[in-house]
Amino acid sequence: MACSRTLLLCTVISLSLAASALARPPNNTTQPAAATAVRAGYYFAADAHLRPLASLEASLYTHLYYFSVDPTLQLPRDPAQARLLSAFSGALKAQNPALVTLLSVATQAASAASAAAAAADPAFAAMAADRASRAAFARAAVALARGNGFDGLDVSWRFPASALEMAHFGLLLADLRAAAAAAPGFLLTATVYFSNHVFGFGVDYPSEAVSRGLDWVNVMAFGLSPPAIANVTAFDAPLYDAASHFSASYGVVSWLDAGVPAGKLVLGLPLYGRSWFLRNKANGGVGEPVVAAGPKQQRGSNAAGAISYAEVQALAAAGAGRAPGPVMTSYDNVSVASYVAVGDVWVAFDGVAVVAEKLGFAARRGLLGYFLWPVNYDDANLTVSRRASDVWVQSKVSSDFRNATAVRQRKAPLELPPALRSPAPASPPLPVPTSASFSWLSRKKLDTHLHFAFVILLLY
Repeated sequence: MACSRTLLLCTVISLSLAASALARPPNNTTQPAAATAVRAGYYFAADAHLRPLASLEASLYTHLYYFSVDPTLQLPRDPAQARLLSAFSGALKAQNPALVTLLSVATQAASAASAAAAAADPAFAAMAADRASRAAFARAAVALARGNGFDGLDVSWRFPASALEMAHFGLLLADLRAAAAAAPGFLLTATVYFSNHVFGFGVDYPSEAVSRGLDWVNVMAFGLSPPAIANVTAFDAPLYDAASHFSASYGVVSWLDAGVPAGKLVLGLPLYGRSWFLRNKANGGVGEPVVAAGPKQQRGSNAAGAISYAEVQALAAAGAGRAPGPVMTSYDNVSVASYVAVGDVWVAFDGVAVVAEKLGFAARRGLLGYFLWPVNYDDANLTVSRRASDVWVQSKVSSDFRNATAVRQRKAPLELPPALRSPAPASPPLPVPTSASFSWLSRKKLDTHLHFAFVILLLY
């Protein structure tokens, strides 16, 4: 009898503990307020004439990067750029006090497209190879950023070219984290390509060091036209590519497979297009022969083969006004990419429809956000920046709502393009309760069992 009463008492206590655990709200595992969502943009100091700070609508972004300071950390020699560096954070935060600004350290590049080109970086490699210079760089970079009013630092060492350089990259992140420890809330990010390189270097990023040392990773999911097909037209930043790893979706999946949480990944969207001269202007599709890189835009990107989003729009408008010069624009639903052909000029670019689909993909994958590269290249109305901001907020609200309904999210290892997806099921899957999402009815049933157990205990 005593044994039975003891057993029953233990059962009641266990049920009571379970009920109290369910009554408590789940642990808050969300990220700090500064990193709950990222709607970022890179501002190229070298292209400040295309978009003065006063004409940049800071409310469209949560984070803006000043790109860039050289790895030697020397201040810009141009007095105008030196003033821009010191005024950047203050001027933009006057527009949007909630804005977070970061200083991006990178090898200077002539254009957005050349900054995305695959090339080893000897300046970073030399600095990171020595322990003393690495630690000195970390302290000086953090001090430079803080001294100019920035809230964080970005390391844009995009192509460590060997296993040794990758190891040094990981050590550099640790030194930067140590240097930033004295500044609570100071952010550290890196701008990188895929976790496992697809550009011929054959080495992987140190994913554990990346997860441990950085607040998030900016994934450059553009500049993907492989050299092997450089003699034909090709998409520069497709979301999907069934025939290769040259796609934005593969870039994201590569980091997820490497163990970096989705909540630490930010997807890059290009605001430049890749252009060519067609061999035959009558053949304006994808994979058509080309004779040279596209025209150099003197007042914009200022590089052959690269063209800003604003210039793409101007090119299409000018072509439409010519006779007989036809303008052919196409959106590829399988690759999620677009292009425009005007006469013998062919340009692959991300239009607003492509941007919307990419951000939907990022939201479904649970990514932290997106960045635009660079915001200077948007058109006069900031069309892409506005559209991206609106779509991201809507996509995140929709994605978060789905994830909060306790429906188990079943995702394929590699998400299929929209044109290849299976039709939606006739009825939604049944909710699958988890330890943090029991329904009110489940708790009510548990309370009933508790009351019943107490009655039995009293009868003994």
